Amino acid sequence: MAVATEHSDATQAALNTMMEGGNAVDAAISAALVLGVVNPQASGLGGGGFAMVYTAKDKKTTCLDFRESAPKDIDAAGIATKPKSWNEPRAVSIGVPGEPLGLQTLAGRFGKHTLADDTRAAIALAANGFYMGKHQSEIFSRMGARIAASPELSAWALVNGAPLTYAARVTRPDLAATLTRFGQEGAKPFYEGDIADTIVRAAKEKGSKLEKADLVAYRVKERTPLTRTVDNRTIVTMPAPSAGGLMLQETLALYGASPSSDLKKLGYGSSAYFHMLAEAMRGAVADRARSGSDPDLEPQTNAAFDAFLAPAQIAARKAKIDPNKTRQAPEFLTHEQGTTHISIADAEGNVVALTTTINAPFGSVVVAGNTGIILNDELDDFSAPKDIEGFHVVGLGSNRPRPLARPVSSMTPTIVFENGAPILVLGGSGGPRIATSVTQVTLCRLVFGLDANACVSSPRIHVGTSPQISVDAEVPEDVRAGLTARGEQVKEETGMNAVQVVAWQGGKLYAASDPRKSGFSAAR
Repeated sequence: MAVATEHSDATQAALNTMMEGGNAVDAAISAALVLGVVNPQASGLGGGGFAMVYTAKDKKTTCLDFRESAPKDIDAAGIATKPKSWNEPRAVSIGVPGEPLGLQTLAGRFGKHTLADDTRAAIALAANGFYMGKHQSEIFSRMGARIAASPELSAWALVNGAPLTYAARVTRPDLAATLTRFGQEGAKPFYEGDIADTIVRAAKEKGSKLEKADLVAYRVKERTPLTRTVDNRTIVTMPAPSAGGLMLQETLALYGASPSSDLKKLGYGSSAYFHMLAEAMRGAVADRARSGSDPDLEPQTNAAFDAFLAPAQIAARKAKIDPNKTRQAPEFLTHEQGTTHISIADAEGNVVALTTTINAPFGSVVVAGNTGIILNDELDDFSAPKDIEGFHVVGLGSNRPRPLARPVSSMTPTIVFENGAPILVLGGSGGPRIATSVTQVTLCRLVFGLDANACVSSPRIHVGTSPQISVDAEVPEDVRAGLTARGEQVKEETGMNAVQVVAWQGGKLYAASDPRKSGFSAAR
């Protein structure tokens, strides 16, 4: 069994769950709920996400979409209007939370334990206390004014007006009570009962148009995974409304998924390698801007993704990529920021890649009464007109705000197979950096064959939010100079993104957690 998450408490909870007879799905649920307690700036019951589940018994991969959706009476103008202050509660962008129903669905379809079993660790930490980690304390320190905008957050996240510091002991009794009810009653109170009433009341008091009917109508969606086989490796990843899987598949289709790739001779981490990656990613960003959408409202979305991955289209795009020149791309804006990811494999061969989020740090900064639930601001992931300028998009674009839609995401939970067996499970956090980071870690492992820990720890690049190429601080000066010589506009920028990996090698399981968020991994 192997686990990689962004927090030691979550990893330990997942391991304990499996050692007590639960499977990988039970472990993922336990870890997700714990992360909602100890990592409140990134995820929780007020958010939503995606899950890829491989069941060894029937050798089948199931893709579940429990992403937040827009209310029926959406305030599109309000979403497009930016707040005067980053610290203001962002109730207009609160979507219907999907995590409670998503986790219940996972447990009911695939779990061996009860929800009560799977919530036990999170309840204990919320009620009895946990210690602030290094990454969490850094985020709290940066977000002190944002926390202070919420009386409910301030009550436990600030001490004498200052954010909690590293190693401080924290309890969240309100959330413990809510988690207890979730374990006992499931998701029903969150969508049809008194907790739903509390969520709606808190959201509307701050300016949301969310109604209880929106929660009652919410459903988890089963999607057909975006699947392609490249160099005898089958990559199974998230389809629309994610665009992260599209970037991963386009890049692997262009360059390959094995040591026979042309990228191998460029050298891992070289300027030539990073430049070729950046060019592929720019194409994927443009495809997202033009066609990314909720496939239930834009039926042509899946067909568009297939067209982007068609061999003739891939060949045409590859022909336009110059190893020594940079294509100038327009700026593409996306407002994603937070998120957390869990990669798990159990002793029976079951595998889970689960990514969940409340979007910006502390979501909308709106807490649902005395429930301890921090509500998301996921509707900010819809595109405003200025976000897609320069991409020749007709009208407001396919990712425009509209009733009941699920906004496009970068979340990229992925499972890679070889000869019918999983060889790599991964996903990431960090908004738009999820797709670029997951793509680079996948190439590191499949093309260059590096150790999983090396792949998550190595310096990375990012393109997508501007015409520039962002590089980690550890990228050497000669590599930066090589990028500049190829026409890249180089900018050093440290994004709070992290990738979590489980990998197979020589019949053994390995787990690797990205040090960027002080994550924790374990395998046995």
